[in-house]
Amino acid sequence: MADSLEQTLALWAKNGLVACVEAHSQAQRLGISPEALGQAINAHGGIRVNRCQLGFFGYGEKSLGKHRIVLAAQDILPEIEEALLSNARDGVVSCQHVWAVAKAFEYPYLGIANIAEAMGIKVKPCQLGCF
Repeated sequence: MADSLEQTLALWAKNGLVACVEAHSQAQRLGISPEALGQAINAHGGIRVNRCQLGFFGYGEKSLGKHRIVLAAQDILPEIEEALLSNARDGVVSCQHVWAVAKAFEYPYLGIANIAEAMGIKVKPCQLGCF
């Protein structure tokens, strides 16, 4: 499967880049975990993930500070704050937990990431292994 997975990666990467949303979609289509797909992307060497759905990377030149679109939220619903804190360890929650909170509250992933940013909560690890 590794060879066919690498061939598949090469086919759907555009200019050596795969958007986070596309990577998750392909992982589901292939019946593998996002982590397994991320490992295959890293092993490929010529492909990088961009356009993180949480807004943490892949949106512009990192050297110019334009790679992130996540912004600290101005308003935080207490229920969402509680949901994020419920799984925080030393000020860190996983990407997977942020997604779960977003789904539970029917919020965009980026919206929950903005709330985590405002709360000073770091998000790691990435489901694809990017951070």
